[in-house]
Amino acid sequence: MHVSKQLAHAYFDAINNTRLDELVQLFAEDAELHFPLMDPIVGRAAIRQFYEGVLQFYPKRFDDARRFFFSQDGDVAVEIHFEGVTATGKEVVFDAVDLFTIRGGRIYKLQIFYDSAKVMEMIGTLPQR
Repeated sequence: MHVSKQLAHAYFDAINNTRLDELVQLFAEDAELHFPLMDPIVGRAAIRQFYEGVLQFYPKRFDDARRFFFSQDGDVAVEIHFEGVTATGKEVVFDAVDLFTIRGGRIYKLQIFYDSAKVMEMIGTLPQR
């Protein structure tokens, strides 16, 4: 299996099984995480802190990585279907795309894209339509 494919699969396995130590080791020391509505999160320590919060916010969750696309440079795009329940009991379901930039066998940059307004509405931070 190609390194990029292994890395992307390891990322989703660590997320879905709440293995934070394994997750952060997949990132380069100076990696960037681009998450909707946030400034870029830079550095492995900051990325770890971010994921600690996300994993606590969604005690029940599953990222179903459905399709993988690979560039000639070894980067990866992944189509995801997410289903989860927040710590306050709100059900959250949405589709997303993650773009992984892979350098030196680690995630150098991860960009996550989804309809943030729809998700905010589901978790109760936006008025219902």
